[in-house]
Amino acid sequence: MPVPDVNALIFDLDDTITNFQETADIAFDIAFKDVCEEHGVDIEALHEVYMGLFEDFYTLHLEGHVNLEEFRAYRFSRAFEIVGLPVEDDFLDLCVQFQHIYDQMLRTFPGACEVLRELDKHYPLGLITNGPTDPQWRKINKVKLPRIMEVILVSGQMGISKPDPRIFEVALEGLRVAPEEALMVGNSLEHDHQGAINAGMRFVWANHFKRALPEGWPKPDYEVHSFPELRELLLG
Repeated sequence: MPVPDVNALIFDLDDTITNFQETADIAFDIAFKDVCEEHGVDIEALHEVYMGLFEDFYTLHLEGHVNLEEFRAYRFSRAFEIVGLPVEDDFLDLCVQFQHIYDQMLRTFPGACEVLRELDKHYPLGLITNGPTDPQWRKINKVKLPRIMEVILVSGQMGISKPDPRIFEVALEGLRVAPEEALMVGNSLEHDHQGAINAGMRFVWANHFKRALPEGWPKPDYEVHSFPELRELLLG
């Protein structure tokens, strides 16, 4: 039986609709494999440091202290310095190569486009994604989400990000529904689930990688592992 009393759906983007992390991991390995081998650096160590620097540098970007190009360059250069890689003249070329490979390889999860088009016939759809404005919009346009999403909010453009309830309130207003009438569908417990809780919405955990729920974390209202499962949950 479909989930009752739902009049709108709000989706996350990365690792909910698009297979963000696996694509980024592959692109990272391709772009930085040679320089790591040349200098005897473990590429996994570089990747771990790079990922760990995201929040600090993204906060600076959101607050307007650095632009997008500086955000990328600072993050990569700091990661290189920490693991002992030289920041040489071709450093920025490697960063650009990584972004290009990632953009070319990015795909949606199996069934995502078909299920979203079907859901669009039954519900108004919205999207809230955390991230810098231009890269997020490139992904949004690549997978043609503006054709079916009535509301699209990018945190870098809004100046607020999930789990801040204000960005959910903007989406709900755009979809013309109350919080209790909408479902948030996302992969991140910290951003999507906590944001849904903060905004008074129910939550569907899009747990594509079948991760265990952290001890002490509140159980999501619903959990699916694929878009066909989401279709079954919402349409029966």
